Amino acid sequence: MNILPRATLALSAALSLIGMSSAIAGDLIQPQFRIGNFSNPLRIDNWLLPMKSNTYAVLYEREDGECMVNDVIVTDHAKRDFIGSYAGLAAREVRDIVYLDEDCSGARGVVLEYTLDWYAQDNGGNVWYLGEDTIEYEYDDAGHRIGSSREGSWEAGRDGKAGIVMFARPEVGKRYRQEYSPGVAEDEAVIVAVGIRVDTALGHFRECIKTRESTPLEPGLYEYKYHCPNLGLVRVVAPFADGGAELMKTGVR
Repeated sequence: MNILPRATLALSAALSLIGMSSAIAGDLIQPQFRIGNFSNPLRIDNWLLPMKSNTYAVLYEREDGECMVNDVIVTDHAKRDFIGSYAGLAAREVRDIVYLDEDCSGARGVVLEYTLDWYAQDNGGNVWYLGEDTIEYEYDDAGHRIGSSREGSWEAGRDGKAGIVMFARPEVGKRYRQEYSPGVAEDEAVIVAVGIRVDTALGHFRECIKTRESTPLEPGLYEYKYHCPNLGLVRVVAPFADGGAELMKTGVR
């Protein structure tokens, strides 16, 4: 998960399910993973972040005047080799590829980033994020690849802890950790609005939510994300990067 520049529970039973201590609005919720709460982790049918195998989404991104095309593909593969507290868990593998779009026409040029993300859903319908294997590519002015970096890669149980990326029942004011690998991945989010309407190129959607995401690794930067029922992420607004992203297409492979 990236913050540009370079995508709550009803209290009582739900908080008990994921092992949180109760918190007043604004306190950072640090999810406590319990493998016994994952009876069918590959079934990710959260209404605001569904991940059905072989579905895909295409987002157009922009950042400081540069355009990109982002293909997100929910594969039928599962990661099953977690260790530590996560041993025995199966997580859905999602392929995320970012291409340079030189003339901002929606064309796919060179690959800028290739990532495998891992997600699982608990018995309460909350979607967890368990890490990523990512590689970013560097090119010279002629478009030749001259380097790459795996900075940002991490895995729950090895060098980090899982976080929650979508609650089954979001509630305004909930602030929560989405991932935690010290010095590598420390994204946090707060739910700032629920039940809102979002107008996009794909149509008009209601009962959407808006979150504000940030990381202490990039102080002062943040972005807003909009998720809508049965679609997932539809818009990203990144004020400090003069950019964001917009969902342009979805389908089944």
